Amino acid sequence: MALSDSISQTRMYIDEVTQKSWTDTEVLREINFAYQSLATKVMTTYEDYYLSYAAMDMVIGQQEYGSTDGVPVGVFKVRRFELNYDVATNVNGFLKAFPINFSLIRDQLSNAGVGAQRNPRYYVYGFESSFKIGLIPVPDKVSTGGIRMWYTPVIANVVSGTDVFNIPYPDRYAGIIALEAAAHLLRKGQQEETVAARYIEEANAMRENMMQELEDRVSDEGRMIEDTQQMNTDFSLV
Repeated sequence: MALSDSISQTRMYIDEVTQKSWTDTEVLREINFAYQSLATKVMTTYEDYYLSYAAMDMVIGQQEYGSTDGVPVGVFKVRRFELNYDVATNVNGFLKAFPINFSLIRDQLSNAGVGAQRNPRYYVYGFESSFKIGLIPVPDKVSTGGIRMWYTPVIANVVSGTDVFNIPYPDRYAGIIALEAAAHLLRKGQQEETVAARYIEEANAMRENMMQELEDRVSDEGRMIEDTQQMNTDFSLV
């Protein structure tokens, strides 16, 4: 399912094969709005479908890292962070870093002693090209590849007719994009509000159905409750 297919399907819904009331630019804009909406639903439901990985170098005395330091542009959500402050000495010495809120740091961020515990800490701020990662404690030496990050990226818009939608099972679910795009186009000048409302209702129902079908990416074994607190599960003691 490529962009050209979605354009054709959208124009079928609005009953306009060639541009007249709706330009190609308008159709593409609404398709991308609907695509981004669907992609974020996939992020919510389909476990780590878009998961990406990046590695960066630690620089002595440098606390914050951005796009010029190798941090990917377009980080939407950070999923996991691992740090190794001395790769040259211990290549396997990576530790999971835990996120920390600015307000929980009682000392200055750049204090080398802040966060001196078994696991390091990190904080983030900004978005897209301004996205920054801060390390606690501050590196005291160069550590090549000492920063590892798993993250959910921002999904790029489709542009050319051969671009494909980055969603699971697009042949099944990409129709939601065309239906929602057509609904918003029909609202231009209040041309077909009744039809537009029906299309939106159908698109919402299809989206909810998609989320139910994608709920478990790993369907191996039955469902279970995982004890993450290691508490006593002998309920006879209650």
